[in-house]
Amino acid sequence: MDQIVSFFVAGTTLLLAFLIFANINQVNTKSNRWFGTFIVCVFIIQFNDLLEKTEFMKTRMPINDSLGLTDFIVAPVFYLSVLYFIQPNRKWRLKNNFHFAFAVIMLILLFLSVVIEVKPPTAIDKKNAAIILNVFNLVFCAQVISYCVLAYKKISSYQNNLFLYTSNTAAINLRWLQKVVVCVLLITTLWLIDNVFKLAKTNILFDQFASVIYLVGFFFIAYYSLKQKEIPGLNQQEKKEIDDIIREDFSLESNQKKLIPDVELQEMKLILIDVMNTKKPFLDPELSVFKLASQLDISSHQLSYIINKGFDENFYHFINRYRIEEAKKMIQDPNMQHLSLIGIAFEVGFNSKTVFNTTFKKTTNQTPSEFKKANLILV
Repeated sequence: MDQIVSFFVAGTTLLLAFLIFANINQVNTKSNRWFGTFIVCVFIIQFNDLLEKTEFMKTRMPINDSLGLTDFIVAPVFYLSVLYFIQPNRKWRLKNNFHFAFAVIMLILLFLSVVIEVKPPTAIDKKNAAIILNVFNLVFCAQVISYCVLAYKKISSYQNNLFLYTSNTAAINLRWLQKVVVCVLLITTLWLIDNVFKLAKTNILFDQFASVIYLVGFFFIAYYSLKQKEIPGLNQQEKKEIDDIIREDFSLESNQKKLIPDVELQEMKLILIDVMNTKKPFLDPELSVFKLASQLDISSHQLSYIINKGFDENFYHFINRYRIEEAKKMIQDPNMQHLSLIGIAFEVGFNSKTVFNTTFKKTTNQTPSEFKKANLILV
């Protein structure tokens, strides 16, 4: 039974790797190559484990050791795939090679073990080898957990920074990848518990349970990875401006030097309010800090400062506040009664029903439906 489930796990990972490399929707090409490589590494790990479970490979052989090198590659590959999802246009740097230093060391040791002739192992040698294998397993788990934590922090930082420069986070957020990181972390934790307490070898039910969890986990990863949307890369100028905005966001908290004098800030604040009320740029669902700044003929860095200092908001909340006010007007307008609430949401610039409902509730303490009913009663 346990081998059957293991076959399913290995087969699932191989199919998922094929689908990711095929990239039918042609989205996030570079990052998906890395992510597909990660899934291939997982397949090799599962396949290696399956070889050890079969009758004709009861003991470790050179092929197991060769495939075992994948253990020390899988975590860095996964982490790098996350970095490429966050920065699609990022270039390979020399320091990135150091992520694979441990794998290279293990490859050298494996090569030496094959080239150098050694005496048949004694009982003590076998005991020491078992201890070393356990240490390597612990190192593998520690490495995966560390990289998962780093990846999660990178994605969280990316998610928070989206609020500073775009009004449409749904199109480019990486929540799905965050869920994948958590899933990988849970699978690794289960694998670590298994290796520390040797549960799979002493309890066949645990081995079957763990295999089922792995299978469900990979189905989970498959579901979210195949749902991913294209994350557009930024040009160098936009990337530089975003870096400036992020630094400015931190400087506001530490009360550093003012970017714009207070008097000029108030004047530009009034100009911004006038543009928002007359031109209604917030109706554009793809509105970004770059687009709005160009309408005001100022830099995106300056616009971000005006919104942060002048309104005590970030760009995302500033734009969506105007969208909610416009939605409230349309809900109360008798001429707009032919539109559904989701229709109104799209009209005012939202492109997600969930985001509209959540933002409306947070702003008015009512859902759109509750607000509509209350105003119909008043009418």
